[in-house]
Amino acid sequence: LADVDELTTIKRELNYRISLQSAKLLRLLKQKDRLVQKVQKNCDIVTACLQAVSQKRWVDTKLKFTLEPSLGQNGFQQWHDALKAVARLPTGIPKEWRRKVWLTLADQYLHSIAIDWDKTMRFTFNERSNPDDDSMGIQIVKDLHRTGCSSYCGQEAEQDRVVLKRVLLAYARWNKSVGYCQGFNILAALILEVMEGNEGDALKIMIYLIDKVLPDSYFVNNLRALSVDMAVFRDLLRMKLPELSQHLDTLQRAANRESGGGYEPPLTNVFTMQWFLTLFATCLPNHTVLKIWDSVFFEGSEIILRVALAIWAKLGEQIECCETADEFYSTMGKLTQEMLEDSLIDSNELMQTVYTMAQFPFPQLAELREKYTYNITPFPAAVKSTSFSGRLGRTRDSDEENDFDDEDSIANAIGCLGPLSGFLAPELQKYQKQMKGKSD
Repeated sequence: LADVDELTTIKRELNYRISLQSAKLLRLLKQKDRLVQKVQKNCDIVTACLQAVSQKRWVDTKLKFTLEPSLGQNGFQQWHDALKAVARLPTGIPKEWRRKVWLTLADQYLHSIAIDWDKTMRFTFNERSNPDDDSMGIQIVKDLHRTGCSSYCGQEAEQDRVVLKRVLLAYARWNKSVGYCQGFNILAALILEVMEGNEGDALKIMIYLIDKVLPDSYFVNNLRALSVDMAVFRDLLRMKLPELSQHLDTLQRAANRESGGGYEPPLTNVFTMQWFLTLFATCLPNHTVLKIWDSVFFEGSEIILRVALAIWAKLGEQIECCETADEFYSTMGKLTQEMLEDSLIDSNELMQTVYTMAQFPFPQLAELREKYTYNITPFPAAVKSTSFSGRLGRTRDSDEENDFDDEDSIANAIGCLGPLSGFLAPELQKYQKQMKGKSD
């Protein structure tokens, strides 16, 4: 046994170390309090700025900015309203916040539908193959090599492609009614980029985006909701940009006459469909696309229609100089490349147009969507490339005969997409062969 002197020495040493740790802990707590006060002060400044630039409505006086939502539904709603206001600022959501902001939105949605996330992860990322995995895997790999996958996967980034394939298969397992749709690789790649390669987080965002934010049936079965929005957009174009819409209709009618009985679809279709399917990820630079997605996550799917209107408004002056449909497609080929190279559309100007073109929600949008939901023939199953891949086909608005879509006419226009044409080319080539066979 240790003698009394040794025990006294040990006690003295322990008391000394405890006093050092206590002093250190006290300093850290004081430092934490100062940082909390500083953060709170900065949050109050952001709150004041948001209220200063707001429309001075009663609801705007309730804005209170916080970096994270407090507990409860009211706390989340307060955080949501403040971040939605931040997204509307010219600078938008800071890139340093984006990952956390998106995950907070996704986590809240998953919590609201009472999902056991650990169980979901085990099921969706199970290494054991399911019956549908082989066919989906083949289609996914084809799409990855044909269309690329954002800046997330370079030409030699094979491991990134493996991660991307795992996320796409995981979502297909999660939502079997949708499975895999061509174009998902582009969405998932950008999400993985923001999520810094985390597979589970990327799956959360995919679920939130496709299942919660976008309209029902946007990608499921015959793309009914997408075909509805295509028809709605043409009506909005007539309402907001009547001169451009009329000019495009004139070019379409002239092309119909010149074709000798053939049919030229609405000229905006091939471009708008591409934009909607990939949420603009293939036509605009990443920093602009991410601003758009921030807005989509907070404002909902009507942002997609607003952005499309803003883009056509920007391109209108050059398009109105076109005298034929062929000249239109040629001009759009050049403009599409300029948009992608960030030399045509300023992101701040674009988003300002998006937010100021009409009040929220967009007037008549709900009515138009309801109208076409029950008065449209969506893309038929006959034109599906596989049960899980993207679909293209004929869309018809029942009360507007001039809104028929013709696959062959779209196929003839696909060349103007330049580097983006690979996304839709395989399906369109099939349609060209089918139509050529009919004509022969």
